Amino acid sequence: MNIDNQDIESVSKILGEELSGSDITKMFLYLSFIDHDIKRGFTNTKWKRLNESISEKCVSTRKVRPLFDAIEYVSKPHRYINRQDSWSNLLNNINSTLIFKGYELKDDGRVHKTKVAQTFTEAQNRLKSLKEEIDTLNLHDNVTKYCTEELLNEDYFHAVFEACKGLFDRIRELSGLNLDGYPLIDKAFNIDKKPFQPKIFIKGNNLSNQDEKNQYYGLISSIKTCLYLYRNHQAHIPKIYDKLSLKDAMRGLISVSLAHELLDRCVSINDL
Repeated sequence: MNIDNQDIESVSKILGEELSGSDITKMFLYLSFIDHDIKRGFTNTKWKRLNESISEKCVSTRKVRPLFDAIEYVSKPHRYINRQDSWSNLLNNINSTLIFKGYELKDDGRVHKTKVAQTFTEAQNRLKSLKEEIDTLNLHDNVTKYCTEELLNEDYFHAVFEACKGLFDRIRELSGLNLDGYPLIDKAFNIDKKPFQPKIFIKGNNLSNQDEKNQYYGLISSIKTCLYLYRNHQAHIPKIYDKLSLKDAMRGLISVSLAHELLDRCVSINDL
């Protein structure tokens, strides 16, 4: 068992702030924990009650599961449905201990195994939720539209992947094409052969000079970046994209957001 007494004490202090004395009594009955206060005939402070009973159960079973049972008993998402800040604080406070031991309390209210945080900086970065990070970046609505569930679960890779899928859905909608990947980009922005026949036009751009063509190349490059780095992930993740990295996820979402902003300046050929 890699959880020690200090860890249990830290978690007990956090849980003690979430429960009343009667709540603790009910939890002990539900989880079959020994209530030492009843045996002694007097009431201890809340966190000490929790610490004593959880520690005793962990020692007697030689497992860390009793600690997780206590955490999950308290961390029921429906209890916090109208208290989002309290829920976020609970997860952050619990995980500030668990993440150094290779565990994490996630948005489903369950404790999961995770990568052990090795340094203070790593733990600090991982404890920042992706949702908190994107709120400061003013990303395009079409980015969060396609990855809300993944963001809430902090599933970094799938958040970026779903955002990329949303980008290509938008290109299909604008172009009227039923293609994907590079063939879709090539057909939707066909400007390399005269007569130019793109399905999607940049507003006010008649492709009459090199500067106007460069605007298209910039848009195309932005979309290809999303395709090759984040959508066609199997060939690229091992080298330059870490699906567990918050920083890499942020770069991916920013790239997709930029592509959407450029598409905001475009119009379908059918609307001309």
